[in-house]
Amino acid sequence: MRFRRVHLRAGKDGGLPVGPLTGSPDEATEDVAAVGPDIEHDADGRVTPESLAAVRAAAERGLPVAMANYGTVLHSAGDQAGALHWYTRSWEAGNVVAGFNLGTLHWRAGNRHQARLIWELAATRGDVDAMLGLVRLAFEQDDRPTIERWVPRIYAQDLAFPITAVGVAFGARGHTSEALRAFTIAGNLGDAYAMEYRAEILEARGEREQADTLRARAAEAERMY
Repeated sequence: MRFRRVHLRAGKDGGLPVGPLTGSPDEATEDVAAVGPDIEHDADGRVTPESLAAVRAAAERGLPVAMANYGTVLHSAGDQAGALHWYTRSWEAGNVVAGFNLGTLHWRAGNRHQARLIWELAATRGDVDAMLGLVRLAFEQDDRPTIERWVPRIYAQDLAFPITAVGVAFGARGHTSEALRAFTIAGNLGDAYAMEYRAEILEARGEREQADTLRARAAEAERMY
């Protein structure tokens, strides 16, 4: 079973737009029977009616991951109120990743305070995307202590995407050395975007040979992906 996150993906325009839903295992649920059915899609990428009915039935039985997955289906369909309801129920039942998604909905709605409260709880339980959410809020509010608290913990996770996103945030605010550090860490983990971002900085500094080498590595990483 793969839980669907409402993910924040780093974009080449220098921002942090919300991107496609991505999957990650639910950290808190090891009992497959307690997880519920998978979300299945047809050839056009739509959730099949049979899968939707099964996920909804499992959610209504109170299975935490199924509640969150059903919330994601509703979110994808544009039903924000329904998504909020099921993410909240899943989070209250102990699903950490649902907490990240719930905080994201509040963040999108402009409720920064509620997003922070939820992400703080999820981050302290180890959710790296919640940590990234807190850093994102901290950059908005120029809250350096929060940035310094969570960025090292994000780096320690050895997950390329959130580290690259941190680099984008630093770079957008002119903190080039800190952006380079993040892109170097993420690039060493194989992230092609991080290599390209780092190459842009190096080229701007006149270090063309290193930039070309990085772009070649990025192209190879994309082919392998």
